[in-house]
Amino acid sequence: MVAEVGDPVHDRRGRWVPDPMTSGPSHGYRPGATRMRMDTNRPHLTRPDLGISRRLPALLFSLLLVGSFVASTPAATDAATYTYVPVSSLTHATRVDRVVISRVHINVPVRNGVIGATVHERIAYHYPGTSWPGGHSNTYFYAHARVGSFLNLKYVHVGDIVQMHLVSGGWVKYRVTTVKRVRWNDGRWTLLTSSERVTLQTCTGHTRTAARLVVVAVPAY
Repeated sequence: MVAEVGDPVHDRRGRWVPDPMTSGPSHGYRPGATRMRMDTNRPHLTRPDLGISRRLPALLFSLLLVGSFVASTPAATDAATYTYVPVSSLTHATRVDRVVISRVHINVPVRNGVIGATVHERIAYHYPGTSWPGGHSNTYFYAHARVGSFLNLKYVHVGDIVQMHLVSGGWVKYRVTTVKRVRWNDGRWTLLTSSERVTLQTCTGHTRTAARLVVVAVPAY
C-alpha cells in the first residue's frame, strides 16, 4: 500500500509520526517510523512559468516606444510624385489641405482655424483672415509643438523647402527665409502683407505666455 501525502504515518508500535511534508521544519521521521514515499503514478503539480508574465511589461513598453517613433516620423510623399504648380501661375487665392517639410518629417493635414476654439493634435490650422497661396499676401498656419504636428518645426533651417498641396491639385513650393522666436502676444506675424509668403507658427513651452516659434517662407517655384 502506498501512503498518500498528508496521511498519518505510524511506527511499529502504532504511534503516530508527524508527516514532514505537512509539519514544521523541527519535525521529522522518528527512528523506526515507516518511510513514506510518493506515488510516482500520481500527476505532480508544476509551478506555472512566470517568465513571460514578468517580461510582459517590458515588451509592452518596447512596443509603445516603437509606436511613438513611427508616429513622430510620418512618411513623406515620394518627391517623384510631386507635381509642382508655379505660385505665380495661380490666378486667385487657392486653399491647401496639407503642409509638408520633408527634411524634418513634418506632414500635416490643414483645417480652417477658429479663434478661441480647441486646437487638436496632428492638424495644422489656417489662421482666419489670412491669405492662401496665390493671394499675394501672408498665409498663416499654426499647430501644437507635439508629435504629428509642428514639434519638429524647431529643426527647420533657412533654405528648407515647405510644400503645400492645393485642393485644386498639384503642389506649391516655398523656401524658408526666416526662423525666429517671438513673444507670445506678438500678432504682427498674422497680418496681411503686400507680397506672397507663408508663415508657420508653434509654441516653445507649455504655458500660455511661452515664446512662439515662427518660420517664414517665400515662393521657390
